Amino acid sequence: MKKRIISGICYAALLFGFFLLKIFVHDFCFDVFIYAFTLIGTFEILRAMQDRMTKAERVIVFAFAAIVIPACVLSEYYFRYGLHVTSVCFVAMGTVLLSLLVLRHEETTPENLGVAFFSSLYPTLLLMVLVLVNHVSDPVAITQGKFPAALQEIAFNSDLLIVFVFTVSPVCDVFAFFFGRMFKKQFPDKLAPEISPNKTIIGGIGGLVGGVATAAVIYFVYNAITGVGYVNMHIWLPVYLAIGFLAAAATEFGDLVESCIKRKLGIKDMGNIIPGHGGVLDRIDGTLFASVAVYLIFALLRLLVW
Repeated sequence: MKKRIISGICYAALLFGFFLLKIFVHDFCFDVFIYAFTLIGTFEILRAMQDRMTKAERVIVFAFAAIVIPACVLSEYYFRYGLHVTSVCFVAMGTVLLSLLVLRHEETTPENLGVAFFSSLYPTLLLMVLVLVNHVSDPVAITQGKFPAALQEIAFNSDLLIVFVFTVSPVCDVFAFFFGRMFKKQFPDKLAPEISPNKTIIGGIGGLVGGVATAAVIYFVYNAITGVGYVNMHIWLPVYLAIGFLAAAATEFGDLVESCIKRKLGIKDMGNIIPGHGGVLDRIDGTLFASVAVYLIFALLRLLVW
């Protein structure tokens, strides 16, 4: 437990440092952080799947991870085509993998290719979504007066969305842990006993409570710091709370996905780079899915206000 706490503090300090660099230097600084997650996470998943893929397939998947994040970053920052370029890279990678059925037909099987496609999706494509989160622009330009006054206080930007992802997700985990520990005797029902026997329904509820509580704190602190204020609180506070709830739910689902992968592979952790936590994927499993939820909610809000 002591190692876990110390590692958690070091991880939080590192994350906060890169977030400050993002705010005061450039968004690219946080992309470096994401890129490190991508390379280490891909290495971990390839090591875990090494008996299920050929060497050629592992090289292609890792090359895809090494190329697609920088391509997404640059195309999104300069042209707003990050999603398009990522799609092209994924199609190109898939075509190369399928070509192995001909070029290396003796060792390549459909099963191997399926594992390779999965290893490119998890975590690389999910982390690509985090790149998009890091480069979103305000759907409402407060100073330009393009929208009705009732909507001009929304001011959702990349800084806010990053805060949502990297605060709601860990707080959800903490609340789930303590709710599970405190109320396990009174409410022993398991959340997903065949996937993760230690997770309880009451712990899951605690995680959702933590997500909503964190979103409320973000709302009041962010609006106070930015000077946006609390106009139309009856509209935007529930929006923040909904984001917190859905991000927490996505975090818990991501935890279960990671648990299921490890259970099917017969391993305890994806790595050992973070003492007490395991590997990078063990640390960011819920964060991956939380980033997808936050980005999709942002995209929906953007459609509504535009």
